[in-house]
Amino acid sequence: MRITGAEAREKYRAQPDKVVLLDVRTAGEYRQVRLKNSQNLDFYNGFERRAEQLDKSKIYILYCASGGRSQAATNLLRQKGFEAYNAGGIGELIQAGFEYERG
Repeated sequence: MRITGAEAREKYRAQPDKVVLLDVRTAGEYRQVRLKNSQNLDFYNGFERRAEQLDKSKIYILYCASGGRSQAATNLLRQKGFEAYNAGGIGELIQAGFEYERG
């Protein structure tokens, strides 16, 4: 399910202890720039296996560079019974007002 950056920010603000910002880019991309308080779970490096360890009581907002990987990852999580949303690319989320970090 695709949501906008603004919708993602509203959902995160409403339940910051329940919502997990999940960055599915590579570790290198994540080190360069990431949303503050996000977690990294590389879509290309064991994502499906590692997703089994995620907490199903949480809500996951996924993002990547442009939205492709996060859409595929969102579909996988939803098939496994998670509440997950594709928020597209990191740029859209930064524009929507999410705090971010570099380096």
